[in-house]
Amino acid sequence: MFTRMPLLHMLDAGGDCMKLFEMMINHKVNTITPDELLRLAKQYNVNLTVGDAKTVAGIVAGKNINVFNKAERMKALKQIEMKTGLATANELEEIFKQLTANL
Repeated sequence: MFTRMPLLHMLDAGGDCMKLFEMMINHKVNTITPDELLRLAKQYNVNLTVGDAKTVAGIVAGKNINVFNKAERMKALKQIEMKTGLATANELEEIFKQLTANL
């Protein structure tokens, strides 16, 4: 018999829950729109222009980047740096750090 339980109760208290949050964050990063990115930047006190947000969203869209994997994150940031400059890449790195800091 299947009972209706909240998703988090179905997961054990260990790695499964953290993995779920990682998947959710990675999905959001990989499907983010320029407007969402601008709101996120504002939330984390990061300076980002509309043009840079459009460029970054275009770079990460559909790439399936795992922001919890340092090599993948740095590769994406390098692409962002090439298109938008070092300052923007550094700002986005700050967002990634804050998104991944508590997991």
